[in-house]
Amino acid sequence: MTGNLQATAPLVDGATLSDQVTEVLRHNVVNGIWGVGDVLPSETTLASDFDVSRTVIREAVSRLKAEGMLSSRQGRGAFVASDRPRQGFAIPERDMESQRKLEQILELRMGLEIEAAAIAAARATPEACQEIQRAAAAYDQSNKIGGPAVASGVSADLAFHRAVCEATGNSYYLSLFNYLVASLRETMLAGRLQALKRGGESRDAIQEHYDIAASIAQGDAERARQRMRDHLQMSSGRLLAQLKTEDGLGE
Repeated sequence: MTGNLQATAPLVDGATLSDQVTEVLRHNVVNGIWGVGDVLPSETTLASDFDVSRTVIREAVSRLKAEGMLSSRQGRGAFVASDRPRQGFAIPERDMESQRKLEQILELRMGLEIEAAAIAAARATPEACQEIQRAAAAYDQSNKIGGPAVASGVSADLAFHRAVCEATGNSYYLSLFNYLVASLRETMLAGRLQALKRGGESRDAIQEHYDIAASIAQGDAERARQRMRDHLQMSSGRLLAQLKTEDGLGE
């Protein structure tokens, strides 16, 4: 991250890009660089300033929305709602190192996305269905590239699931999804790297994505719900198995 805002807050060694950007944005709000009511620069501008993807910016903004520091309105973008985080729902980074807690977080994700798939099947516009299909194809392509593109494979995976949440037309589904995956991204990356060491990523997830996309495009809410449930049960199992190494998860 080389953007001109980097120097405004101390960064923690080993922190993810999302963690780093979140900390800088939080620092800017708490220290009055952006006052209550101020509108933040656009996602594109922030991504350029920080030299990161728009996905990283989106995840950081979603975290601060969950803390009550940022809010957004149609046509206005994100703005500062409070200069102090409220005490509320949060996923501590250390929880990602506990198998039991990671299982609970994955269970929470399942509850969110299973219903999101059903709602998307009922509400998705033709354009949203096309975006879901494009995301499924992009994930397929990322798996053909292999090891050098492991991080882009995780991004492509999350982009598919994000497209499903966007297709619900409910911004809260999308905000909660972005918050959860900001916490899960590095764990998913570690799992994918372990899979490559063991001979490669399972291609089952590719077909599972296509099946979900087809169910949503057909407007079959119950089938979309079941396909997403099956997929997340399988993918969660794959992730936990991949992370069970000598240096893997704690209890």
